[in-house]
Amino acid sequence: MIATPRFRSGVGAALLAGALVAQTTSPPLERLETGDEKVGWDGVWLGMSAVQVERRVGVTLAMQVTEKKAPAASTCEAFTVTVERGTLWLTLGFPSAKPAAKLQSIYVHFEGYQVAAKLDALVGELKTRVPGVSYLPQRGTTAQAEGDDPTPAYLLPGGGGYVARLAPSDGLLLTLRDCLD
Repeated sequence: MIATPRFRSGVGAALLAGALVAQTTSPPLERLETGDEKVGWDGVWLGMSAVQVERRVGVTLAMQVTEKKAPAASTCEAFTVTVERGTLWLTLGFPSAKPAAKLQSIYVHFEGYQVAAKLDALVGELKTRVPGVSYLPQRGTTAQAEGDDPTPAYLLPGGGGYVARLAPSDGLLLTLRDCLD
């Protein structure tokens, strides 16, 4: 049988639709990693040195002085660098540009189906993946209800003092509690 242009475009459309369906079955926070008082995203953990991060992501980190912050940014980002991990972009925050500087924040920039995830679904997934998280109202505000917070932050269990802040349609911030503004 000879493949006609109509047949080939139908196969291409079917393959594309299958890829999109497969993509949307993955939970948006699937690559979030916690354990042993550590938190990270897809093998990149808070507290890693810049050299360790370079080895993990496979590129030299060309850190820049932080100028523009992500919507739910950390205050501990004196220097940042954006790297690709899997299919997502991560903005990594360090207190200095030295090789031994410890990673203090990871901002995961959502793409595709993650952007469409609603806040309640993201919160539900976070609470399922990391049992024992507790809501942290934003500093400097009166007691704000969890459901009214557009970018809620959650203290992760354990002694590390790590926080996850959700910014629906944009991303996820992982950082130290002391680094939240």
